[in-house]
Amino acid sequence: MEHRTQKQPGTDALNATFSVPDIPGSNARGHTRLGRIFNRPVQPRKPFDPQPINLQRMALVLTIMLLAFALAGCGSTRSSSLPYPNAKVTYSDTKWCVPRRLKNVLQDVAHQFGPVSVTSTKRWWLENLRKGGARKSWHRKCKAADFGVRANPEAVVRFLKSHPGVGGYKYYRGGHYHIDVGPRRTW
Repeated sequence: MEHRTQKQPGTDALNATFSVPDIPGSNARGHTRLGRIFNRPVQPRKPFDPQPINLQRMALVLTIMLLAFALAGCGSTRSSSLPYPNAKVTYSDTKWCVPRRLKNVLQDVAHQFGPVSVTSTKRWWLENLRKGGARKSWHRKCKAADFGVRANPEAVVRFLKSHPGVGGYKYYRGGHYHIDVGPRRTW
């Protein structure tokens, strides 16, 4: 196999000569039958040129994201079509991140036993530590709720135990209950 040295007019000293192997089917300029050029001059890279920011489009995207975030968990998966107009559930903690499944359970408890007051939902790790929560608490994922209701504790626990939307449940002597979406258990 023999090598040819070629020069292209108008190229600088850096890429003026190339060694092109003698490939069967190529002509003197380095073109093959497929039209491939082996001795192209190296083109300098262009600096990054960002596109101008379209503020209207960005505002629209942010508005849609905020609406989706605000409405997350608001869809209903309730199997019963009965609305509970008198079932009152009040939150003294974060409400937006509680899964719809737990919101349905709280509505059912309020319908069955009276007004429900939710005292704890989302906990940050330090708050969870301060309140004596488990290291892998469902509260840290905002998939648990502690609440109080003025009713017979045994009846409420029986109701929570039989409810399909409840994973873990517990009655604490202080008069509040815990429910979460984890596996079915109590402690």
